[in-house]
Amino acid sequence: MTTGKYIYYLDMLEVVLLGIIAFLIPVNVYLTPVLIATLFFLFLVRPRNYKALGESVRTLGFWAMVIPFLLYIIGLIYSDDLNSAYHNTETALSLLVFPFIATAFRLNSIEKKLSILNVSLIAGIFVIMIFSIINAYGNYTETHNTDVFFYTQLLSSPHHHSYYAMFAVILITQDILRNRQQHSKGLVAIEIVTALIMIVFIGMLSSKITILLLAIYAFYLIVRLVLSKRVPKWLSILVAVLTIASIPAFYSLPMVKYRIDSMWDSIKAQHDGVETVRTRNESTTIRIKCMESAAEVISENWLVGTGEGDVYAELQKKMRQRMGDDYEGTCASHNQFLRSFASFGILGIASLLLLFFAMFRKAIKLRNGTMIWWCIITLCFFCIEDMFCIINGIIFFCLFTGIMLLGKIDK
Repeated sequence: MTTGKYIYYLDMLEVVLLGIIAFLIPVNVYLTPVLIATLFFLFLVRPRNYKALGESVRTLGFWAMVIPFLLYIIGLIYSDDLNSAYHNTETALSLLVFPFIATAFRLNSIEKKLSILNVSLIAGIFVIMIFSIINAYGNYTETHNTDVFFYTQLLSSPHHHSYYAMFAVILITQDILRNRQQHSKGLVAIEIVTALIMIVFIGMLSSKITILLLAIYAFYLIVRLVLSKRVPKWLSILVAVLTIASIPAFYSLPMVKYRIDSMWDSIKAQHDGVETVRTRNESTTIRIKCMESAAEVISENWLVGTGEGDVYAELQKKMRQRMGDDYEGTCASHNQFLRSFASFGILGIASLLLLFFAMFRKAIKLRNGTMIWWCIITLCFFCIEDMFCIINGIIFFCLFTGIMLLGKIDK
């Protein structure tokens, strides 16, 4: 085998493994660690990667990803609950590994490698959507209750899957905006239909933050199309009409309406200081109280934090003070900024600010629409989720952030 073919096959193997990882993120993320370890091994055995690594370590993006993980290592020193600390550090390992994988990806010679990655993610979303609908239909034939097609009755983790679907909508629409002239009409039609299916899936998953982000993104698209001289005005008007019409259509869905109304009732109850049984157990109320508990932990440990191993116990104690001693629900902070601040003190929050500064800096410098919107949606997700404590959240984030920060991304 010639050297050229050897390099090509290794490059193809890297892309295939990354594609499988992207596919498995929405399907079953727990199958990915072996694949990630294989990619890291491939990085180590290919001499060309070391020169590229030397270039990467001189960039802000590399350290913006690695520093948050280093804080997990430091946090082991002063954590009393080492079992919890080790588990959380293992989960966060993607922050360290993916900068190396992304560095190798930058040198990869396979054409359309980014497209392969994006299509793999979208294919994974399609698979989980189809299986979920088939399962829900089986339940519907027994109960004749349409609620089985929505929210947690459709999928056990609807929020996370709605994040994937939202990113899929961004990937597809940004590709159409960027490459419409190069694509055939048939391909553009397929992309539009795929984006519409993703939007319907978001409605079925009924995640409030994702629906809000979708509405904001839709209005951005309208403005972009209206201002574009390359897009026919009839198409701009059609998109605008469909977008505006979709708002009452979404709200008319029983589960979406129930969750949005419950959110407003919960916010009003928090503001007025009057809670009912319904608003007390509403997810927005729980998230607010979790964030308040995290803020209280921060006020008591603002300098160096509790250490990653002990933060959960501290949050649990504060939540029981708010919800009662018998509270057994979530004790996550539901905000990665607060979680890092509570765990690692000032350095924790500073590391995340550095990370998003590096992300937005490169996105704006390149004027890359996909990357800019990736920064926006992940910033929102960090405000409502402990992204580094959830394996599917951190792998999803590190895979695409690593490639955007350290890979070769076009304008």
